[in-house]
Amino acid sequence: MAYFNEDLQQLKDKVVQKKRMETELLDLYAQKRDLAGKVAQLEKVKNSEQRDVDRLEGGSLAAFFYNVIGKREEKLDKEKEEAYKAAVKYDATCAELASVEQGICQREDAVRSLQGCEVAYQTAFEEKMKAVRLSGTTEAEQIMQLEAKLYQLDVQKKEIDEAIQAGKQALHTVNEVLDSLDDAEGWATWDTFGGGGFLTDMMKHDHLDDAQSKINQLQVELRNLKTELA
Repeated sequence: MAYFNEDLQQLKDKVVQKKRMETELLDLYAQKRDLAGKVAQLEKVKNSEQRDVDRLEGGSLAAFFYNVIGKREEKLDKEKEEAYKAAVKYDATCAELASVEQGICQREDAVRSLQGCEVAYQTAFEEKMKAVRLSGTTEAEQIMQLEAKLYQLDVQKKEIDEAIQAGKQALHTVNEVLDSLDDAEGWATWDTFGGGGFLTDMMKHDHLDDAQSKINQLQVELRNLKTELA
């Protein structure tokens, strides 16, 4: 006979879930503050780099100077590269922030739906314990306490398993990023040794774009792992 029965387990699950959501929210709030600051900073850098490109493409004095010395296209290419890098970093950080904000909304909803679960569990546990004591057997009370402890350990094991799974998912994405970069390097090598052309260039950039997309995904997964570890 199980004294710590299914009704108590369900109530305990709600208590554990609420505590977990509250702990994760603290971590996510900190992440949101950090990311919001980074987004603001990266937006300034992105806008500054784009202005540099616009000046060279327009009729600025700098554009005239580089055009006179014959290095306008070289300088423009460099500025466009810097602008692209800044835009990529900005977009990736915005995606991270959006993911964190979504996580916050989900957990805040969960916490609201679980209000009062601690009181409900404690009341049910005390009532069950009272009934066990009235049975007149000391062993039954000890068994119930042990069952409650075993259940708590089982819940902790599930939490650890979920963190491990989050780590495995991040590792899988890391390997996908490395594969994409290896493929891009292969096409770049082919280009270097005379096999280049439009198709080679296109394939190389496709793999780099794929790697960048997976890196953005990895950033989100690493933050999910950090939240799980919280």
